[in-house]
Amino acid sequence: MTSSDNLSRFLAFFTSVLFLEANLFSSFGTYAKDPGDSPGSLSTNVPPMNGPSFLFGVISDIGSNYPDMWSRGLRATTLEFHWRFYEPREGVYNQAYIDRMKQSLIALNAQGWFVQMIPGIQYIPEWVFINHPEFYFVNQYGESYTPDIPTRGDYQVINAPFNPAARDLIAGYIARIFQDFDQTDPRLQFDSVRIGGGPQGELRYPPPEWNGHHNSYWAFDSAAQNAAVSGIPAAVVGWRPGIDPNPGTTGRGQLIVNPGFEATHPFLQIPAWSPEDEITAELTSEEPHGGSQALKITILTPNRIHQYVRVSPNTTYQIGGSLRSGDGQGRARILLEQYDANNQPIPDAPFAKLETQSTLWADQNASLATSATTRYLKVEMDGDRPGIYYFDDLWLRMAGSANTQDRDLSVPIAFYDWYVASLTNYQNWQISEIRKHFAGQLDVVYAGKGVRNHQITDALANDLRGDGWSEASSALYSASAYERHVAGLIDTQGISLYVTGIEQPPAGFANDTTPYPNDWSAARWISFLGQKRGLPVWGENTGRNSPAEMRLSAMRILLSGLRGMMWAFESDLYANPNDQGFATIVDYETLIREFASIRYTFLPLTMIGP
Repeated sequence: MTSSDNLSRFLAFFTSVLFLEANLFSSFGTYAKDPGDSPGSLSTNVPPMNGPSFLFGVISDIGSNYPDMWSRGLRATTLEFHWRFYEPREGVYNQAYIDRMKQSLIALNAQGWFVQMIPGIQYIPEWVFINHPEFYFVNQYGESYTPDIPTRGDYQVINAPFNPAARDLIAGYIARIFQDFDQTDPRLQFDSVRIGGGPQGELRYPPPEWNGHHNSYWAFDSAAQNAAVSGIPAAVVGWRPGIDPNPGTTGRGQLIVNPGFEATHPFLQIPAWSPEDEITAELTSEEPHGGSQALKITILTPNRIHQYVRVSPNTTYQIGGSLRSGDGQGRARILLEQYDANNQPIPDAPFAKLETQSTLWADQNASLATSATTRYLKVEMDGDRPGIYYFDDLWLRMAGSANTQDRDLSVPIAFYDWYVASLTNYQNWQISEIRKHFAGQLDVVYAGKGVRNHQITDALANDLRGDGWSEASSALYSASAYERHVAGLIDTQGISLYVTGIEQPPAGFANDTTPYPNDWSAARWISFLGQKRGLPVWGENTGRNSPAEMRLSAMRILLSGLRGMMWAFESDLYANPNDQGFATIVDYETLIREFASIRYTFLPLTMIGP
């Protein structure tokens, strides 16, 4: 697609988002700084306009191109500290390094830049784990997360989500930064500070891939497993993901989880069941078949609600349940399909179907023999046409089994809820700790779109075993459940959400114009979560991106109402030779000018008041 085509699409979005954008920006404050006579004053390049503003900046990893970037319309940059440089020995600080960083900040403030400070907690000094080996993250296999020195980069992190002593160490480092960079001195002030504390400075646990395993959960060190320290539920202590805490998955008893739809959860819409975005699935107390609740689904398009059930090959299973049609025209249906170990449907394998047009509860049952390669049965519910349908009291068990005991996910659910909540708590601790020293904007850093609730539900129904349909997502193990983290923010004053990976997923794999979050980009999803708490949102790309990906990022910040973008990285923009086709500083300048052509200004601004 040509540049003019992209611009045409870009301008086409403009009218559709004016109303959205006006509402989103109405809460933003005034400009943070007056560039005055700074080099390459923007007033000669992009005339200031009345109305809302976008902030364009750069992740600085060179630091030598500020005059040129300023002349091209960039107004924001980063000042990133490295803990291992700042405090090379415990309690000993590198004054020469501190002085260099001060000089850089003073120069940036004098020029009028919006400066986002990165504490660099993820750059762990050598002495931390020598002096405090108990600060390692440990997975369910008893393995410590210890990336080696040459490759660890900004992935080696301290176990502060679970260990209070690790938090104390971080608190001392943060206090020292603000002691050296006195915020009452205008020359040393930051405009915002990042909140993250995990790998690459984002709010998340270490990645799941470690020592040949691909499903690591990092909550098995002594502090995490101590209820008095971490608050881990008693029922979870000693349990490991993948261990079946009940008889269901071994083929004994009831295999379906929450078959009567009696369970509830604050975040999981229908516990154990995953409805697709395009249908409305809800629990209803309106004339249930049994118990106090039934499932009610409203279908406008051919979509379903499902649960994957682990089964054995070459085995006969029986399924049954109660179902009814809301209008007597459409047919309520329960479908049973066979899937292999890779979670792919098995061609030509038989399936089972229960259906009825009756408006009264109809009890149905059927049998199904699994193939030699079957590892899962997918239980789905829908209707054969748009309408309302009801389901209750489902059952699935091995033929001949007299055991009717239900599967119980209370232990995996309790584990994952605690695992996520511990990260939410760490997020709030960082905010409160930095608030002791800094009253300005705090940018909470979320990596991409994270994990959605339907993915969590599928993984839980598989006992977090690691080989289920949704368990290929690293965000599951990283506890990147941003809906929960945003909802769990205790203090929202001066908070901005900051998403990394604005260009993800690639063009053609996301649609931000639909009402269905599963289709959205990371930018659209985090923006949606921010709107629910009244929080502004901005972010950055992943780095090493092309001109087309730069334009895609810009279109997404406009459509999703983001207030700006930091481009990663300065070294990419100035790559010479540019053998890999990175977007250049000229591409960025052109983009900024096009934004100006549709009545936006790009002067530094304070996004949200103190």
